[in-house]
Amino acid sequence: MKIKDGFILKDVAGSKIVIATGKQKMDFNGVITFNSVGADVFMLLDGTNSVDDIVKRISEDYGVSSEIVKADVEKLIEKMKKYNLIED
Repeated sequence: MKIKDGFILKDVAGSKIVIATGKQKMDFNGVITFNSVGADVFMLLDGTNSVDDIVKRISEDYGVSSEIVKADVEKLIEKMKKYNLIED
């Protein structure tokens, strides 16, 4: 699973926002803002990491139990799928 081509994460005035580029710009009219954990998940969705890999990394980086992280990561991924940001 990975972020579709044409979506990039930018730091704008201290906020992490998703920007659509190229042809994605024509279909995506919104703005998505992430906190630091959400931005980390976005960056880890590169096609090489499984959900379990992402959960482990976030859990280790932030010192939070993997059970809590897994629920939050899965919820975030579902929202990203809803906005058509992810491809399998």
